[in-house]
Amino acid sequence: MAQMNLTPLDDVLDKHFGKVGTPKRDAFESDVDEALHAYRLGEAIKKARIEQNLTQEQLGGNCNH
Repeated sequence: MAQMNLTPLDDVLDKHFGKVGTPKRDAFESDVDEALHAYRLGEAIKKARIEQNLTQEQLGGNCNH
């Protein structure tokens, strides 16, 4: 069986976004942090909605814009 060569994630990030502390890497990490925050917030809203037996439409208040 062929041996796999694994590359550490930090090496891949350094190659594509620059070292930690560079503007491009900082922007990437900021984008990732924002995306994770949005995901976690959405999951918290979803959990609360399901616990209250609400549909997405009910939660949205049936808005007709």
